[in-house]
Amino acid sequence: MRNLIILFLVLLPVISAQAEQSVSQVDIEARLKTLEKEISNYKETLNSSHGQKSEIETTLERNEQRINKLLNEIDTIEKELDTTKDKVSSLTEKQKELLTVKSEQQYYIEQQVRAAYEIGSQEYLKVLLNQEDPNEIARMLTYYDYFNQARSRQIESYNLTLLDLDRVTQELDDETVVLESQRKALGAQQKSLANMQKEKQTTLKVLINQISTTGSALSKLKQDRGRLEQLLDKLQESLVNLDAPRSAQPFAGMQGKLLLPVEGRIIHRFGNQRNQGKLKWHGIFIDAAEGESVYAVHYGRVVFSDWLRGFGLLMIISHGEGYMSMYGHNQALFRETGDWVSAGEVIAAVGDSGGQDKTGLYFEIRIDGKPNNPQNWCVTREQRAA
Repeated sequence: MRNLIILFLVLLPVISAQAEQSVSQVDIEARLKTLEKEISNYKETLNSSHGQKSEIETTLERNEQRINKLLNEIDTIEKELDTTKDKVSSLTEKQKELLTVKSEQQYYIEQQVRAAYEIGSQEYLKVLLNQEDPNEIARMLTYYDYFNQARSRQIESYNLTLLDLDRVTQELDDETVVLESQRKALGAQQKSLANMQKEKQTTLKVLINQISTTGSALSKLKQDRGRLEQLLDKLQESLVNLDAPRSAQPFAGMQGKLLLPVEGRIIHRFGNQRNQGKLKWHGIFIDAAEGESVYAVHYGRVVFSDWLRGFGLLMIISHGEGYMSMYGHNQALFRETGDWVSAGEVIAAVGDSGGQDKTGLYFEIRIDGKPNNPQNWCVTREQRAA
């Protein structure tokens, strides 16, 4: 009893620490959910404080959100389809093996039947009574027993093979039906996606024409930038109370060691002038093909994954200690607010959302809310690959 008390006292700090850590984690998750709701509501405030969203922009957001949802659904179906294909392939191989075993067992049983026939057509008892030599009788008894046991085992094994073959064949038929169903679902979603993309292109042309006609490009850029800055301030303020990501390698020590989030050529650099020198780029724009994978540059937690005027489908990742990375104009977002991500993990797909007339990725790095040159932190994927 005394030993049990001592053991309990020794383990008590460990148990308490684990319980405290568990409660802390639950608290963090709850605060992230609260943050997600706050940011969602805050988006409406941002729209109001930086110019009302036009009807065409509302349509564009709806189109791009729908495309994002369809692409995620297609991605899920494609993964399920791959799994089903693997099952069908495995079952087909198993079926072939069982058919081979069945054929071999049939052959052995046929050989045994033929051997029995060659011994003679006399019944077992008749053969036994015809023997005069006791030793010959003993040998004959042993032989018949061995022969019958072997034949029984072969027949039993053959019957089990038939049952196994029936099961596998039924499973294969079921998985083939599932596969066909998934292919139809994929085709339907791809058709919906194609229609939605056409609708989006029509909407985008109207928006670009509207901006060009009214000469509001500069005003729109300023409003978009203002919304982003307010959003980042809100995130920075909310993240102060959240624990930093449990990264083995702090972001601060990764300068010059990170990979850019997408393969492609940088066509707009940090600090470059834009809109005839009236504004500057706070990040970089990487020219990349639509649908190309976008990778997280470092370990962290997604703190924003939604559509934002001027930046389209946008993801912001907190890396702790005031460091954040931002990925804009995506075609699809594959991670949600609160998700942990690792360096090199696919988090999005390249697109032209948010009113862009060119596909590519807008990428920023923030330190305590201030933009920092991403090229001081990241090298191109091609250079690292070499």
